This record gives sequence, structure tokens and C-alpha cells, in this order.
Amino acid sequence: MKAVNIIFVLVLLVALSACSKDEPTRLTNVKGLIPDLSFELTDEDNKTVTAEDYLGYTVAIFFGFTSCPDICPTTMHQLSGIMKEIDSAGSKIRVLFISVDPDRDSAEKLKKYTDVFGSAFIGLRGEDRIIKEMTKRYRVTFGYGESDAEGNYEVSHSGAVFIFDNEGKARLLATQSSRTEDLTYDLKNLLNHKIKVIT
Repeated sequence: MKAVNIIFVLVLLVALSACSKDEPTRLTNVKGLIPDLSFELTDEDNKTVTAEDYLGYTVAIFFGFTSCPDICPTTMHQLSGIMKEIDSAGSKIRVLFISVDPDRDSAEKLKKYTDVFGSAFIGLRGEDRIIKEMTKRYRVTFGYGESDAEGNYEVSHSGAVFIFDNEGKARLLATQSSRTEDLTYDLKNLLNHKIKVIT
């Protein structure tokens, strides 16, 4: 083989090798650091669902409530924009919006809320005990303020987004300070199986 052909082959092999390497994450890589996806809740169509129902999808879960004035709509709009860019058909990703205010968030109210963001967004709810167990598992904090004369109260909660791969394995953590471009970058790589795994 001529020297020029050998050099060409070597350059090609190096390029292919570089393309196949896992990429480091821009978000927090939580593989093996938090539990894999596990739950039994009621969806916005009043059907009982479990984590197994979403196997095959990359899943982002976000704990919030429909009357949230700032964190929830900001995060949901951010995720909706990313979805339009990397999975406009909603065939690969599911965003599960889990209510931490189940007393006020009925299934009907959840459905009306998630419909604004797209068909890949699904509202889930459960009894207080179940929600508290789940938030404890994923180290999510939330709390209720005092009720006013009309029975209204504020709900404080964290703005973390937990991302699981299509096998239900915990992979990434985004926070309120995470940039949209970083979330988009890591989700693309996760969909393409290019996220570096913690060993």
C-alpha cells in the first residue's frame, strides 16, 4: 500500500475513533448517584402508571404545581423549546410533571396545564404520602405556607430536573442555573448514546 494511502487510512480511523468516544456532560452526571426511575402514580387521564410505562423513552421529571407563578412555567417553557429542537415529534422524550400540590392539582387541571407545552408533557399526581416518599428518594425539597382566609397557600419547591435514559437509569441533573444550550447539548448526546458513564 502506498504511503499516502496508509496516511489516509490512519487519519480516517482516528476520526472515526473520535466520533465514537463518549462525550463529557455539561450538566451534573448522576449515574449511580441517585436511584433509577421508580414510581406508581396517577396520570392526567386518571390512569395508574409506573416507571415501566415510560421505558424506551428518555424521561425528564420535574416536581412542581400548576399554580406556580415562576419556577414551573419558566422550566416547562425551557424544556418545551428544547423539545422542539431535538424531538419535535415527541417520539423519544417524555417530560413528567409531578405535582407536589395534589390537593389542588386534579387530573383535569394537570392535563390542561401540560397541554400548553406539548403532547410529550404528562402530568402525574399521587397521595401526599406517595409524593413525599418520591421527593425524599430524589432529594427534592418542598413545603407549604399557611393558608389564608380563602384556603389559598404558597408552595415552595426546588427547580431540579432529573433526566433518565431509555432504560430508566438516572443520568443527568439540571438546576435552575443550568443553561438551555447545556441542557440541549447533553440531551442530544444522551439520545445518541454518547454520554460518558461514571465508573
